[in-house]
Parts: sequence; C-alpha cells; structure tokens
Amino acid sequence: MNTDGHPAYTRYPFLKPGPTDAHYTEWKKWFAWKPVVTLAGKKVWLKNIYRRERSIKWVAPRFPEGHFDKTEYAEWETILNLKMR
Repeated sequence: MNTDGHPAYTRYPFLKPGPTDAHYTEWKKWFAWKPVVTLAGKKVWLKNIYRRERSIKWVAPRFPEGHFDKTEYAEWETILNLKMR
C-alpha cells in the first residue's frame, strides 16, 4: 500500500509507517496439530484457530536478521477484541 501521497502524511510525516514497524499478514484459518500458545495466553491444540506472521523489515545490526519475526496464533474472540480496540 503506497501512502506517500496522503495529505495526513504530508502534514504529519512522523505518522508514516517506517521500516522498523511491524508488518502483519492476514489472519488465516489453521488447524493446530500440536499445542500452541495464543495471544491470550491459552494453550490450544487439535482445534481450528487463526494464524498470522509478523515481520520487521529492518532491525539494528546488533540483532540477527529475523530476530523479531514471529508467528502469532489467536482464536476468533481474541481477533474481534483486537479489532474493536
């Protein structure tokens, strides 16, 4: 998504997403074969849940590449709570 021409970013350039901001993929339905910990802190398995990838394009040189990349798991209720905040 190219947002460089948006008027809000012309007036407030600090609102532009930077290279150190987290980028998320869309939530995809996924079957948990093995136990995983969701964003709410619950362990779930043998159940349909949702999964997304988080990546940070640029990290400081003192961290290895991909250090902050993570897979996140959540149930539908948790996703709704995140969207309603």
